[in-house]
Amino acid sequence: MSHDFQNTLPVEHGVPPDEAPPTQRNRHRLAFHGSGGEYFRIWIVNLGLSVITLGIYSPWAKVRAQRYFHANTELDGTRFEYHATPRSILLGRGLLALIFIAGVVLAQTANPMALPVIFAGLFLLPWLMASSMRFNARMVSWRGVRFAWQGSTASVYLRWLKVALLTIITFGIYYFAGHHAFKRLLVDKLQFGDKEFECQSTAGSFFGPYVLFGLTTSFGSTLLEVVGQALCKIWNAGFVEVAIGGFSIGLLYVAYQVLACMLSKIVQNQTRLENLQLVNDAEFSDVVRLYTANFIYTALTLGLYWPWARIRAMQYRASHFVVVGDLQSMRSHNIADQQVGAFGQEAAGAMDFDVSF
Repeated sequence: MSHDFQNTLPVEHGVPPDEAPPTQRNRHRLAFHGSGGEYFRIWIVNLGLSVITLGIYSPWAKVRAQRYFHANTELDGTRFEYHATPRSILLGRGLLALIFIAGVVLAQTANPMALPVIFAGLFLLPWLMASSMRFNARMVSWRGVRFAWQGSTASVYLRWLKVALLTIITFGIYYFAGHHAFKRLLVDKLQFGDKEFECQSTAGSFFGPYVLFGLTTSFGSTLLEVVGQALCKIWNAGFVEVAIGGFSIGLLYVAYQVLACMLSKIVQNQTRLENLQLVNDAEFSDVVRLYTANFIYTALTLGLYWPWARIRAMQYRASHFVVVGDLQSMRSHNIADQQVGAFGQEAAGAMDFDVSF
């Protein structure tokens, strides 16, 4: 991929564009215009209708929320769009529900078909991941041009088999590299119209954050357990156990969110799109404070603060994401339309696969 900025950046004082400091380049920072009050109204209606309809309304709830977040995210004066329809997502969730119910029934009745169903589900995982990446990318557009993921299902199967095998052989140590392998597979096959993203991050860059995550959660859990045992001797044991459980959940939540943000930062800072460079300048300490405060406020309000927590997180992430380069000079057009189903995306979401860029 070309790194030539000759046709997109001005030459000032005889300094070649490639050598110009970042402050002289075009910098386009994302802006998020949503508010907690607005999203609360969407969230509370979505929650109520989903409960009343026993989950049937959830696809409409998801589309409403996604459209709100995309429509309020702006880059260089243009906002993003989300194109998924509730009907396609409803079909995907219906199929997933049938598979899940069949597996549960077979397992509870000790049916000999339970084991084949489990193996069939494992075999389908790479296909679900590939479908999810295609769907998630294709449903988003900017300036009329859609994103796309052009990877093959076969490549996901091969990557999945390699990661699974090496993770087992190394007793889990290879997991951080496996996570990076899937992140790279996502980004390297991601396109904006007919323009391809290119990532140069390495597996070793994920090692440090994962070690920090492991040490933090292990030390924190051990410390909470010791403190809990000591407090049980002087206070009501039931109250102490509930409190320690809450702190444990908070520790895991904050640690996971910080890990996810730091890994995304690593990948994004090593990614280009044609003459554009992506920059994530989020700070570790800021991210820790953000998600710690979000968890505390959400817990104290029994979950009612959650919409504001999501908005705060999105505002921070957007304000620390920059596209460096001349967006006006980039010309892209949509590639041939493809039929992408929602089944893979919904299944991946249910199994907590993080395939978002």
